[in-house]
Amino acid sequence: MKKIIISLLLLFPLFAMAQKDAAVILDNVVAAIKADAALQMDYTYTIFDEEGAVVYSDNGTMKLDKERYALDMDNMKIWCDGKTQWSYMKDIDEVYITAAGSDEAQNLSPLYIMETYRENYSLEIRPGTDNLHIVTLTAHDVEAEVNKLELLVNSETSRLAAMFIHMPGQGYAAVQLDNYVPGCKFASATYECPVGDFPTAEVIDMR
Repeated sequence: MKKIIISLLLLFPLFAMAQKDAAVILDNVVAAIKADAALQMDYTYTIFDEEGAVVYSDNGTMKLDKERYALDMDNMKIWCDGKTQWSYMKDIDEVYITAAGSDEAQNLSPLYIMETYRENYSLEIRPGTDNLHIVTLTAHDVEAEVNKLELLVNSETSRLAAMFIHMPGQGYAAVQLDNYVPGCKFASATYECPVGDFPTAEVIDMR
């Protein structure tokens, strides 16, 4: 479940309107990410069980430059330079390496998710508060692991502000995005795993 939430994080944002209008909102989010070039944002996420009790919470910082990205969290760190993805799992002290075009890596690519995730979901949009649109994605497959997503998008900037991820039988997760800084300049090494920083880690190359 944590992997799904992390995937949806690197996304990086009236009455019910037509699905076409909701698709336009998502397209605008993708366009805003591309227009902002390299960007950085902080995020926090909290997992709730079916009764609404908190079962897990974490926070981190994301750097994103089109197909390149880096996530720095307490328990996991992820890098992708557009060709290779590295994932470091602190609790088991392992580094996983995959090709950027693999299913595993694409499930963590913010732009890939935003551009393709909606293919298996119906879309709806309704107004929220404070200039926010609420875009709801409902899965066509009743057995989908994520059966509904609610995305809060700033109607003025087309930037994602928060999301709620619903998983049948597992509860839901709330994600808050803050401190959005566009137009950053990061060195290429930002998106590459410093393997030498984890001398005891087992490196597992899955390419």
